[in-house]
Amino acid sequence: MRTITCLTGLALTLLTLTVPAGAAGLDGEWMGGFENGREWVFVTVSLGGEDTAPAGRIDLPLRGERRILLRNVTLDRGIMRFEVPGAHGSLQFDGRLDGDRVRGTVRQGLASGRFELLRSRYITADAFAPFQGTYEIEPGVPLLVYMGPQGAAFVDHRDQRMGTLYATDDSTFVSGRTLVGGYPVDVTLRFERAGDAAAHAVVIERKGQPTMRAVRRAYYRDAPVRLRHGDVDLAGTLLVPAGRGPFPAVVLIQGSGVAAREALTPFADGFARRGVAVLYHDKRGTGESTGSWARATFDDLAGDALTAVEYLKGRPEIDPRRIGLHGASLGGWIAPLAAARSPDVSFVIVEAVPTTTPEAHERLRVERQMRADGVRADLIARAVAFMDEKAAVARSGDGWDALVRRMEQGQSEGWLRYTNPPTSLESLQWNWRHVMSFDPLPVLERVRVPVLALFGELDTIVSTVINRPRLEQALARAGNRDVTVRVLPGANHHFLEARTGGPGEVPLLTSFVDEYFTASQAWLASRTTSVTAMAEAPPAARGDEARAVTSAPDVAEQADEAARIVPGEFLFRGVPVGWTLP
Repeated sequence: MRTITCLTGLALTLLTLTVPAGAAGLDGEWMGGFENGREWVFVTVSLGGEDTAPAGRIDLPLRGERRILLRNVTLDRGIMRFEVPGAHGSLQFDGRLDGDRVRGTVRQGLASGRFELLRSRYITADAFAPFQGTYEIEPGVPLLVYMGPQGAAFVDHRDQRMGTLYATDDSTFVSGRTLVGGYPVDVTLRFERAGDAAAHAVVIERKGQPTMRAVRRAYYRDAPVRLRHGDVDLAGTLLVPAGRGPFPAVVLIQGSGVAAREALTPFADGFARRGVAVLYHDKRGTGESTGSWARATFDDLAGDALTAVEYLKGRPEIDPRRIGLHGASLGGWIAPLAAARSPDVSFVIVEAVPTTTPEAHERLRVERQMRADGVRADLIARAVAFMDEKAAVARSGDGWDALVRRMEQGQSEGWLRYTNPPTSLESLQWNWRHVMSFDPLPVLERVRVPVLALFGELDTIVSTVINRPRLEQALARAGNRDVTVRVLPGANHHFLEARTGGPGEVPLLTSFVDEYFTASQAWLASRTTSVTAMAEAPPAARGDEARAVTSAPDVAEQADEAARIVPGEFLFRGVPVGWTLP
């Protein structure tokens, strides 16, 4: 079978479509995939509009192709057809509608393959609230269901499998074989609920595994929190474990870029289930928090973390002598900075912690990520040279016009997306003054509380080889004798099981590495005499209200927001907007 050409450079012009009567049966959301050689390409399709002028679009999330308008959509006597315009010829879909399923053939020139679409439902955070929560599959083994930054999601702690969930009916959700994809269907969750009450149980069907039933467990309770730091209001959530306190507590610090609290839910859940209270909040300028993350200095973010520590000290459920910080990636710069400034911080957990200046870090990141993605050596060299040129312009203010021309070259050659290109000279120089020149070593030399540092063996964003020894040497100079450093085999920057560690493979991954969650929990338990909520939490009664969480944006709206981000105003997103398969 010939392989269908990868869809790039797709037409995005508005089309007026002609559809015979009966096309309304297609209206709504669909998800599925089509064969391309030996792989299935995951797609989502939205169809609707008037009978005489229907509208339709298709997204290919794993290939970074979104909101492509369809041509010639028809439904005639159960046969559905539509075309997707492409630079190498249109994809022609021809299938039979059978209830909530369409099966057929996709063609592009002489190449062809099968396709299948399943009717799905868009679900808001409020509509998803009755299902989210923690369910116990077997004693001590939970299933977390939550609303994440990309939409509904789950983490199955039998093997740390995670994925995005797509609703197929009022109480059934499916997930595919990758983090983002929903097809081919690999996981099905069928929730059990009475009327409008919260789901009390879920049946888990995973291919190749026996069907399991998990019962909702109330491991912890949550409460909304509002914090005030200067002129910024921070909206957060406090998780308090079941059982008797006072409890140790940890403040979770966000990574780079747009970062609402939903992204931290799996990590907050992990600590709270083990008897550690957790406070985590929307980063300034995201979610319900005010301010601007794009104009936040490291001092600002460290102050936000210490504001959370101060709040916890006043809570009766919290032991003020056992409050610590957890920071990953960019948070690995912030957590030590906050700890060095306050005697109220009793421990620090850092993951993928950078120990160079952001300028040096970014230069190395670009080279490592491009190499991991298999980019040509000459393009890598041009991207690294651009990083040097960008730093020179940031320091001096001279050469902006030449830098713009270099960015135009990088855009046409495909390497610019790895480099976080600036959008203005003002933005670039602001970052140099307030972020890029930060030196973390003097800060680490003042951290004397217990420290756990986790690194990923295949991390191409924060190099273990470079950053681990620098961390250990700086903490030794501080006289810190309670330092634990672990490198988790096969882990990328996000501690997912990886093959290359490059950003191109991230959407194709499925699971966190073994010990990722337990490593920090076990270390913390050895330094705090907390209760073990996993063993004490009673099952939730049927009809209990689901835990409330902040609404997550629509996936399409979030993609729009990502497109509006000013790349020069933050550090290493790690995965460029518009993922592309290697």
